[in-house]
Parts: sequence; C-alpha cells; structure tokens
Amino acid sequence: MRNSNTNNWRSTALIAGAILTAGVVTTTSTTDVHADNSQNNAQVSNDQVTYDQVRATADQQLAQLQSANDSKEAQQAADLAQTNAQINQLKASHAALEQEQAGAIAQAQTSAANAEYQQQINTQQQNEATQRAANDQQYAQAVSQAAENQQAVADINAQYQKALSDAANTQTSQAQAAANNYNSAVAKENDTYQGKLSAQQATNAENIKNAEASLASATANANKPYEVATTNDVSVTGRVAKPQTDFKVPAYVTKYGIHLEVRGYNGAIPVSDYTYPEFANTYYGEYPDSAVITNKAAESTPHDISEMPLDFQPGLLSYDAKNDHSEKVSADGLTADQVQVLRALALSWENGFRNNVFQNYREFYNVVNKNDGFVNVALVDLVSTDFTDNIANQVVANRTKYNIDNNSHTVISSGMPAEATYTSVINDATKNLKKNLTSEFNGKTVYTDVNENLTTMQAGTPTLLNYAINLYNSMQGMYYGELVNPTHIGGHAVNLLCAGVRTVGIGFQKLTDEMTAKNGSGVSDRKNPSYAVTFDHVGFNIDHDANLTKEVQNRNVWGTATVDAQLNTIKTAQYHVNKVPGTKTVTPTATDVQKATASEQQKLADVKAQAQQSLDALASAHQSSLNKLAQQYNDAKAQVKANYDVAVTKAASVCDAALKATGVVGLQAYKAQLDSAYQNLVKADQVAAQKLAADRDAKIANIKKAENVKLDAKINELVPSVDPQINQLQDQHQAVIAHGDAVLAELKAENKAAYNKLAEQFNVQLAAIQRRENAKRANEVRLANNTVVLHSAVKVANDGNIDTVAFPTASNPLQAETTGRVQTVSAPSIVKTATQTPIAVAPVVTTVNHAAENAVKSNESSAPVVTQTTAVAATTNNGTQTSVASTADNKATKADNSEKSVVKAGTVAKKQTPAKKSESSQKVDQSSMSIVALAATALLGTLGITYSSKKRHN
Repeated sequence: MRNSNTNNWRSTALIAGAILTAGVVTTTSTTDVHADNSQNNAQVSNDQVTYDQVRATADQQLAQLQSANDSKEAQQAADLAQTNAQINQLKASHAALEQEQAGAIAQAQTSAANAEYQQQINTQQQNEATQRAANDQQYAQAVSQAAENQQAVADINAQYQKALSDAANTQTSQAQAAANNYNSAVAKENDTYQGKLSAQQATNAENIKNAEASLASATANANKPYEVATTNDVSVTGRVAKPQTDFKVPAYVTKYGIHLEVRGYNGAIPVSDYTYPEFANTYYGEYPDSAVITNKAAESTPHDISEMPLDFQPGLLSYDAKNDHSEKVSADGLTADQVQVLRALALSWENGFRNNVFQNYREFYNVVNKNDGFVNVALVDLVSTDFTDNIANQVVANRTKYNIDNNSHTVISSGMPAEATYTSVINDATKNLKKNLTSEFNGKTVYTDVNENLTTMQAGTPTLLNYAINLYNSMQGMYYGELVNPTHIGGHAVNLLCAGVRTVGIGFQKLTDEMTAKNGSGVSDRKNPSYAVTFDHVGFNIDHDANLTKEVQNRNVWGTATVDAQLNTIKTAQYHVNKVPGTKTVTPTATDVQKATASEQQKLADVKAQAQQSLDALASAHQSSLNKLAQQYNDAKAQVKANYDVAVTKAASVCDAALKATGVVGLQAYKAQLDSAYQNLVKADQVAAQKLAADRDAKIANIKKAENVKLDAKINELVPSVDPQINQLQDQHQAVIAHGDAVLAELKAENKAAYNKLAEQFNVQLAAIQRRENAKRANEVRLANNTVVLHSAVKVANDGNIDTVAFPTASNPLQAETTGRVQTVSAPSIVKTATQTPIAVAPVVTTVNHAAENAVKSNESSAPVVTQTTAVAATTNNGTQTSVASTADNKATKADNSEKSVVKAGTVAKKQTPAKKSESSQKVDQSSMSIVALAATALLGTLGITYSSKKRHN
C-alpha cells in the first residue's frame, strides 16, 4: 500500500474544507445558575446534531478514499506479482530442463549398467545353488555307501585304533627311558660339583686364614708405642715482686669511714693528703714504722726492672741496694731510653689502678663518673703515644723555662703565662681533633676531659730500679692513699678514674738544686738527680654518651704507641716459653693403625674376593652342565614325540588306504572336502562381484559425464534468450518502485503547502469567530447544558490580531470528580448578556478518570486530538493580555482536592486524553488528523457545543 499516504493527504484537505464551509450556527438553550450551584441540562444542542452529521459525512468520505487507495495499492501489488510470476516461469523452465536431464541420467543408470550388473550377479547365485545341490547329492551317496560297508569299516577302524595304542605305548616307554637318563646324568653332575666345591672351600679357608694372620701381626706392630724427637714448650715464669699486703683498702674504709664524694669536682682540684704511714716517707723504700714491714719484705723486694709488678694492687715495695741488678743512672740524669722504661711502668700502673677500682671498688668509680654517663660502664685503657710524649715533653720544657718546682702544677698560679700551661699545650695539640669532633657531632656537646697529676721521684742509689720503686710507692700514696682519704676522694685519684680520658703524657722534669733545697720539697737526699713527674691526661666525652665516647676513644686518632717494646720486654722476662728439644712416646691412634695396616687389609680383601670368585666359577660351570643336560633331555622328549607323530600318521595312512580299497570314504572328511569346494566357489564369486560393481560404476560415470556435456550445451543455448527477459522485468520492477517513491515525495510536498495555507485560513476565521462570540457573550460561560455567570468583569482589548485558541477534546465529564489527574476540557462558549462586559476565555480544569478515557457513550462524539501547538490568550489581573503556549504533548498534572476546579487566567492547558477513533480514521496519519481536528475545533466553537462539570470552592 505504497501510495495510501498520498491519497490520504489529498482527501484530508477536501474534508477539512467541507467541514469548515458546512458549519451551521444554531441557537442554544441557556440556563442561569449561581456560582456555587450547577444543574444538568438534558437537552441536546442543535449545534451538536449538525456537528455529528458533518462528522459522519467526513468519516464516510475518508472510508471511500481509503478504499480507493487500497484498490490502487492492490493493483500495484498485482502488477508486481505478475512480474514475479514471469520470472519464476523462466526459472521453472530452466529447472525443468535440468530435471529432464537428471531423469535421462537415472534412466540410463537403471536400464543399462544396473541391468547388466544384476544379470551377472544372478548368474553367480545360480552357479552357487547348483554347486550346493551337487554337494548334497554326493554326500548322500557317500552316506549310503558307508552303511553298506559298515563291518569292513569297523575292522579297519579297529586296526587303526590298535596302531594308535601301540604308538602311545612306545612313546611312554621312550619318554621314561629319556627321563631316567636325564636324572642319572643330573645326579652325577651334582656329585662332581659338590666334590669340587668342598675342595675349593678348603683352599679358600686356608688362604683367608693366612691373610687374617698377616693382618693381625701388622695390626699388633702398628699399635706399639714408639719414640719420636720433639721440641717441648717449657713455660718460664720470672720473679715478680709482690706489694706489701698486710693492709686492705676495705679495712681503712671500715676504720675511718669513707665519704663517697668528690670534693671540688669540676672545680679546684683538692690537695692530696698522705695521712697514713703506709703511704708516707716512701722515697727510699724505708719505713719509719717498722711494724709495717714483717716477714714478707723479701717477696716485696724486686732485684731488677723485669721484676717490677705491672699491675697495681694496693701495697708498697721494698728496695735492697745490695740485690739491685738494674742499670745505673748517671749524674746527668735519666737517658731517653730510661725515661721510656719508666713511662711504660707508670702507664701500666695507672691502668692497673683504674681497672682494679672498677672491678673491686665500683662505688668509688661510679661516684666519680656519675655525671659523665659511665656509671657501671667499663673504661678504656690509657695509651702513651708519640702524640702524648710531645705534650709531656712540651710541659717539661715549659716548667723548666719558668722554673716551676715539684710542688706546683703547670698552671698560671705557679708563675707562668697562660700559653705555657698544660691546658694550653693540650688545647694546641688537640684543636684539630676537637674541631672535627664538634663538626661530626653537631647538635651534641663535646666535653674536653684534661687534668694533671704531679708527684716527686728520687733515689738514694742511682739505679733505674731505685727510681722505679720510688715512683711505684709514690703513686701508691697518690692514688690508693687518696682513695681511702677519711674526708673525701683525693683529686689525683679522681683525675685518674675519669672515664673520659684516653691518653696520658708522662713527663720527667729534672729538679734544680734550688728546687730541692726548698722547704717542703720532700727531697731528702740531693746527691742524685730528683724529678717532678707530671701526668697530663687527655680525652673527650661526647655528650655524656658512653657508647659515642668509647667509639671515639677506640679510633686511630691518638698517635702511635711508644712504650709497647719496653712493656713487652718486661712481660717476656716475667713469663715466656722456651723450646726444649727431647723425645716423646707416641701411642698410635686408630687412624695411624688404619694407615699402617692398609696394605694387609687390602690383601685380606683380595683373598676373600678371589675365594668368592672361585666359588662363583664352580657354580657357573655346574649350572652350565645342568643346562646342557636339560637341553639333551628336551631333545630326547622331542624325538619321542616325533616318533609318535610318525606312527600316528602312518596308521592313519594305512586306515585311509584300506577304506579307499573298500570304496568307503570318511564321511566327516568327505563333507569337509565338499564344503571347502563350495566356499572356494563363493569366494571366487565375491571377487568377481566386486569387479562387476566397479565396471558398472565406471559405465554410470561415463554416462553422467556425457549427459552433463549435453545439458551444459542446452543451458548455454537457453541462457542468451532467458536472462535478458529476466533482467528486463527486474529493471521495469525497480523503475515502478522508484516512480512510486518520486510521486509520493511530490504529493507530500504539495499536501504540506496546501496544509499550511489551509491552516492559516483557519486561524484567521477562528479569530474572527472568537471576537464575534466574545462580543455577544460578555459575562456568561456555557458548560454543557449549564450557564455560569461570572461576577467579575474585565474588559477585553478590541484587538483584531488576538491569538487563536485551541479547543482540546474532553473525556467523559461525568467521571471528572473521582480522579486525581488535572486535564483541560473544551473551552466554554461565551453567552452574551446586556449587563456584563466581555472577558477573555480561560481554560476550565476538571479531573478525569483515565480508566474510562477510551469509552465512548452513544450520545457523545469525540473530536480528533489536536497536536498542533497553538497559543492561548489570557488576561492577567492588571488587564494585560498574555500569550500562553499550549500543546497536547504536555503531560497532565495531579490536582490537590483542596484546589478550585477553575484555573486562573494565565494557566497553561495540559495534554488532553485522545478519544477512541473510528476504524477508518485510524488509518489516517498524524498530519491529516491535525487538519481534521483543526476544522472540527473551529466548527465546535461556532456551534457553541459545551460540556457540563461541577465547580468546587474551598
């Protein structure tokens, strides 16, 4: 139905024009009611009757137009069907030719090749049937003849059975003889093997016994102890003097009470107090209080430097000039080497004091270091290096230069400038190190621990041992004497126990005569040089952190040790190991014995292996003999079986010959012979049948090939005449379709122009109708058969260009009260009264039950839905006219039951529910329906058709 739309467009334009020109204005009955009341008017308007007649006429013309369009479309379809039928007829002719040829091929197959093949197969089957019949006849004859010679056959069979029995007895006898021979040979072989085995086992046992005896002898020899030359380490312990131990530090603590405090720490160093006789007047090793020296004086008297103790336990040493074997000291004083020996001893004694206090008198150590982070933390030994020797030598030089005596420290108060003090010397020597540490530990405090101890050293005998003993006893009073001071720990002990120091520079200042002659110098004998001994301690404490401090102390930044050789010489003298040549008895270990007897053990293993090999060889030869006998036995049994088979064959041959002489054959063998002959025939026929089938297939293939050649020739002859016809018809068919599309497009364009022109005319006429109606009915509004009198009067501007008003279709007005959706009904007609001023039409809002939207009562007629967007003219409160857009596509909104039914001026009308269309009108497209709806709306406005609704107030 390709052209139906084109016809509908044209018919729609005519119908719309007819409706527009056929409208008749009739009078309507009017009922005046109050605003709060409503009445139903059952009278049907004359205008409604006229509208129904026009509507019926329009529907009839639409149906006729639709029928005409359907006829045209059917004719077009028939034309296309005829064209397709012609094409199909040509294709059918081509297929018929192919079918005809296929039939010819099938006929050739069945009539020629298959007939010949079937004839050959039938011949084979006939031959096989003939052979079966002949075989059956011959077998029946043989059965009949066997019955006639039954006794002769029985005798022959009896002789045959006797021959078989004799052959079996002979077989049994021969088999038994073979078995007896085999068993006898096996027994003999076993006896021979057992004799050889016993002899070999005896030989093996003797060989193994000899090898084991040889190993035992070698093992006994290897286990014997033996003497070897050796060098023995002989420990040599030298003599070491032991300090006087009649007193103990704890005894003094108990007797006097020690205050564990360091008076003047970090301030002025307190003066040492030698308050006990054990630590006083020690310069010559003589003791005014003879009670101190008891029977242990000899053990406390060293005879040489090598016998000086290197540790530093509490107690004094004695000096015996008669047993002094040390080197002399000249009148000029100590040499450089002698100074280094004394430095080595003094360094060892200071470290001995520090370690002994830490290990055994921890409370003294902790009170000294309680503020430095070293409580209960072991200290690092002091070192004497080239770095500290330089410091000590510079301090001695400065003290000599400024004539500082043995009772004065190297400080400003002793009469020397600041740059010559020991602190200045130390600061100059360590400034770079301190700078580096300060930079490295940025953010931490680097404390400099420096101090100086001072004592006097002298000797009554100018020997190195006398100076050393005097220095040892003097340091005992300076350190242990101050440790047990009744009032406080002395400053010298405090300085030495400071864990932050790492090095000590020990200086030996030779005193002048003027210095030794001073009162209080402590020098009692000025014949030999006396010395002021300085101990300048140097170190750094990193932020009172023991770990950081000890890490710095263990770095290689303090110089090279200079007294290790002197200390090692003394240590070697006090303890060393001598290498003494000699012999020692060696007791061989299991490993030694294993090595010494390895060859004998290998010999024993070889003898055992050889013995096993000989036994294995005998067993192998024995097994070979048994295998040979078994083979001979098997051969004998095979021969016995062969002899039996020959006898049986001969008996059967004799039996067959006898039966043949009588003319009787063996029925079973004869039947088998006949069956074999038949089967051979069948097999030959099967081979022949396969060849016949192959020949038939070849013939059929040749026939197909020939017929296909003929078919191709016919098709090639037919195609030039058929294909052009088919192509021509298809081209004509496509041309018709293209022409129809072009005509349809042209009709749509014409109808669109006609529609626009007609719509413009409708708008002008409707506007004129509205102005006339507004003038007639200023204050009355008709709703169905009811008249609503409006109390307010608003003037309408006399504007000839007022916008047209769309008249949407209302659904069943009787169900408006029961639904929740708001929908605009048809605009009311205006009733002119003499006392009211015309007003602009306002849309009336009612609620619609959509469940019954498509139901059409017998006394109602639905106008087509208007989808064309129009403008609604409304008057605002101040009298200004406002154009409000209205379209049927807007969705309906839900209404609050408390709202009034009438929409105020300016409200936009909502989408209308379309009424059910008639069957013919449903075939009209949307555009044509718009034209009909527009014309119908204009007519309704002219006729004044209204619907009733109830009005509610708050």
